[in-house]
Amino acid sequence: MRPKLRILAIVEGHGEQTAVPALLRRWFQHRRFRNFETPELAIRASGSGALKCPHDADDELGIEYYVELAARERPDGILVMLDADDECLKPRTPSYRGLGPELLKRARAVAPHIPIEVVVANREYEVWFLASLASLRRATRIPRGRRLPTPLSDIESIRDCKKRMTHLLGRPYEETTDQPDFTEALSFAPAMKRRSRSYRKLLEALDELTRAARDNKRR
Repeated sequence: MRPKLRILAIVEGHGEQTAVPALLRRWFQHRRFRNFETPELAIRASGSGALKCPHDADDELGIEYYVELAARERPDGILVMLDADDECLKPRTPSYRGLGPELLKRARAVAPHIPIEVVVANREYEVWFLASLASLRRATRIPRGRRLPTPLSDIESIRDCKKRMTHLLGRPYEETTDQPDFTEALSFAPAMKRRSRSYRKLLEALDELTRAARDNKRR
């Protein structure tokens, strides 16, 4: 029996601490990757923006601090996931390639021996729920009949996705409980890649991360 390959997740939000591992386990099952596993809880950064901050180990700030923390557990791969918020509005320049590439460069610099991928949800994790409304309705997470005013083709232009989720639910959206629950109903259908660029990048990052973890194990 082949040994399990462990992927650790690093996140910023309370809900994502359980939601992202649930997403990983569902994706492993979807891809029939039986030799991959992830802990029940992701490593959670100390507050929103903590991963984007300059590195400061004393104050537990910066993606470097959390990658080093994860590396101590000797994982086969590390997935860092965070919300873009308004970072997606910043123009790219020759010295600034975008939030995801910049964070990935910083992360790999402190743990070059471990496969690492950084995924930035544009603008929030909840945008993936808005892109997957049909699946959420089929799973009875969203009441039938409620509609989103913004077309699915422009889903990543939405600001305050949590407010939109509250509208769709007809009750307050609770991140710590709804996020893990709704993640269990997220779709992996090809249409999701067209609706959300950041979700497409997530699936591509998972492919690359698991491939690199396997390659490392063979060496």
